[in-house]
Amino acid sequence: MNEEEFIKGILDKGMRLTPEASKLILEVKDKEKILDNLIREGFTIITKEDLESIIAEYEKIPEPEVEIKRKNSFEPIAKDYAFNIRVYPDKDITNNSRCTGKPEDFVMYFRSRLLMTKSVLSERIGETPIIRINELKTRNNSDVRLIGMVIDKRDSQKGNLIVEIEDEQEVCLVIMMKSDENVYALADQIVLDDILLFEGRVYNGILIAKEIIWPDIPIMRNKKTIEEDLAVAYLSDLHVGSKLFMEKEFNKFLDWINGNGEDKELAGKIKYISISGDIVDGIGIYPRQEDELVVKDIYKQYGIFMDLMEKIPDYIKVIVSPGNHDAVRRAQPQPQLPKELLNGKTLNVGSPSWIDLEGFKHLIYHGDSLDSIISSLSNCDHTHPEVPMIELLKRRNLSPIYGRNPIVPEKKDYLFIDQIPDVLHMGHVHKNGYSLYRGTHIINSGTFQERTNFQIKQGHIPTPGIVPILCMKTGEVVHKKFVAGVNYG
Repeated sequence: MNEEEFIKGILDKGMRLTPEASKLILEVKDKEKILDNLIREGFTIITKEDLESIIAEYEKIPEPEVEIKRKNSFEPIAKDYAFNIRVYPDKDITNNSRCTGKPEDFVMYFRSRLLMTKSVLSERIGETPIIRINELKTRNNSDVRLIGMVIDKRDSQKGNLIVEIEDEQEVCLVIMMKSDENVYALADQIVLDDILLFEGRVYNGILIAKEIIWPDIPIMRNKKTIEEDLAVAYLSDLHVGSKLFMEKEFNKFLDWINGNGEDKELAGKIKYISISGDIVDGIGIYPRQEDELVVKDIYKQYGIFMDLMEKIPDYIKVIVSPGNHDAVRRAQPQPQLPKELLNGKTLNVGSPSWIDLEGFKHLIYHGDSLDSIISSLSNCDHTHPEVPMIELLKRRNLSPIYGRNPIVPEKKDYLFIDQIPDVLHMGHVHKNGYSLYRGTHIINSGTFQERTNFQIKQGHIPTPGIVPILCMKTGEVVHKKFVAGVNYG
């Protein structure tokens, strides 16, 4: 717009310019925008001061910012590899439950447990023969080995320890003498329903033990490694729907695996995420739970979880196993979560389940039985969950003490550890723990829930927001922290 057009526009609107304002017009660059401002203000006589004010106001308007998009420097190596997963459906109770609740189911269950454990213990080389309990009377003053399930444990009047064991046919007593310090110390680790190999001498149908052997796993095993520089991240006990769910911190984890933050190289290696139960807080799990929920609809709880899962890149596979807060039966073994709760984004398995990831054999179990083994053994507590996890591995059973937590008497014991896992992954106790036991990574993945009132009453201090990550090329486990400033001590 030139000067003549500008002045004509002013006159057409019934406005007039003072002589000083007319001279100032010569200095105005964007006359069209100034004219629009003058019209909007409704001037009649436009002075030099009025025009200067309009020009000054116009010059305050900032130029629009130009957004410069930079190329994302995150180039995850895991994206270059296809998934290498093997699921063992015959070891998962999903679609395999045959229990009818009849008395014979319990008989078959315990017999299955006994026979499978005996097959492991029978492989132990020894100088003395393994006999059945009903042969004891014919072996007086002989050294023998016995395999049986512990059905009672008590002290004698002389301070010796007596256990009563049974096999398929008979019952007998085994005595650990207080004078034999080694065997007496071992006997302190015996719990009810343990299936053990006792070696000793027979006196009048009673075995005086000289050695106690648990099924355990082989000693001579090195930790596994692979050529591919890939990693597995381990989670548990998110408790989505709880007022104490640490959504902000969990989103930090999700941002990190998308390449936002430090340690991008490590984030780019993650190919799998294993979640070991208590995905949501659930409904009606304990009295007055609704007071501690922010979401009181079970479908909405899982809906929020799946919304979070959508933030995980497609080149990462998420494996989900249930826990005692999830929407499946509480009794173990637990089937996988139903499809109407979790869509195809996740690979859903039961608890326990066996999964092979890049050749690493994983045994995934929520860990309900940790409470019972901790309360039964003097060397265990909730502070170091890897210790009771090792005790379960030594017994080759994920829930050896029957009755402390509900177990469905299936025709075979799905809780028996018939193979040697490269990784044993659990949760449940909201406490991170790690150990390498005879070549097996013992991982408890903690929680993403703040400290609960129940934990405060129990004096239990959780470790929220810490994610264990197994680097499969080196066999090393690192812990990545996504929470700051939390001190429950």
